[in-house]
Amino acid sequence: MKLSHEEVREILSIVEASAFDSIEIKVGDISIAASKSGPLRQAAAAAPVAVAEPVVAPAPVAAAAPEPAPVAPAAEAGEEEGLIEVTAPIVGTFYVAPEPGADPFVKEGDVIDADTTIGIIEVMKVFNNVRAEQKGTVVRCLVENGDFVEFKQPILLIRPEG
Repeated sequence: MKLSHEEVREILSIVEASAFDSIEIKVGDISIAASKSGPLRQAAAAAPVAVAEPVVAPAPVAAAAPEPAPVAPAAEAGEEEGLIEVTAPIVGTFYVAPEPGADPFVKEGDVIDADTTIGIIEVMKVFNNVRAEQKGTVVRCLVENGDFVEFKQPILLIRPEG
């Protein structure tokens, strides 16, 4: 597989716009690691060393899908005023716990901070922590363990503190 400089830049811009601090992507013999706060970012920029077609297929999917997904949860958010939606930063499979059989990261009624991990999204065997990005109380979980989530799809509703 080969990645062009443009494809690597697109991957890095997706990471930059995401809620996580770092990501590592491995596809075949290609490995890209990127971090917003550390030297991994330079290593990832040097990574266009591979062979074939765009490994960034999730980007077009993410751009095409956000409209339909939020429709039903947005209506639910209207049921109670002042609730904030925590949305999926990427497309993938959402997990509520760090491993099968473990307690969920958060459940309805939990008071959480902006740094609280609310779940994990798996994309191509890479597990990415999803943070709340908002301090408050979890009112409703909108997706279940193992559900596929789209980019910007609401995951849970929070009543902000204050």
